[in-house]
Amino acid sequence: MDSTKSIPLVEIQGANLVSEKGDKIWNSFSFRLESQSIHALIGQSGSGKSTFAYSLFGVIPQKCNLTYQIWNVLGNQFEEKRSAKHQMFLVPQNPNLAFHPYLSLESQMKSFYRFSLGRKYDPKELENLWESLGLLGVAQKSKETPHSLSGGEKQRILLSLALLADAQILVLDEPTTGLDSESESWVLNRIYEFSKKKDKAVIFVSHDLRIVESLASHITIMKEGHVEEFQTIKERSWIPSSDYGKILYEAYAFFQ
Repeated sequence: MDSTKSIPLVEIQGANLVSEKGDKIWNSFSFRLESQSIHALIGQSGSGKSTFAYSLFGVIPQKCNLTYQIWNVLGNQFEEKRSAKHQMFLVPQNPNLAFHPYLSLESQMKSFYRFSLGRKYDPKELENLWESLGLLGVAQKSKETPHSLSGGEKQRILLSLALLADAQILVLDEPTTGLDSESESWVLNRIYEFSKKKDKAVIFVSHDLRIVESLASHITIMKEGHVEEFQTIKERSWIPSSDYGKILYEAYAFFQ
């Protein structure tokens, strides 16, 4: 047996994140990300899912105190986050956070190629990728600022950059928001293909249990900053064991 398979890309144990007022954002939170997996985080708004996604890049809410027993992200502790962040790529739920509002799209793409990919800007490569994502005509808007693009277009552009970056870990916060069914299917297939590459993995924050059940290999359910349930999904079937997980699943099943 290959012992390297047991070494996680991310391992966090006993993490507590407390605000200045004493509110517990995380309460003994633990998480593990295996290579070649898609680990979904689900739970109600305010449960700490997105906070965790940003914390992997060293970003936590202001005036909060973080403590932990183990914090290992690609071999780095939280204080060493700068060493790991270039090996990860975040697609935020709000795509506006990723774009400079006053610089042209082309200018920002050139910077991405130069500083993130380390190679010459290739507009044809981008245009072909964008067209495959249903972004017809976006390349013709490259001289304009991102304000001229819709939220769905910005989200798909970010996904295209995530695929180009070829990081070890993709961190996706509600990545299919605003996508039509055809684009959503394309994106989910690409995410799945990425996750099957050696030493790659995906962290997938979502409220959509339909997508989680069809795509994820592992699932963590969060409630009020702590883990209610962890499961490995087998044969695209998830049967929740916690009371909270059952409530979420019953609500999902009701609307199917």
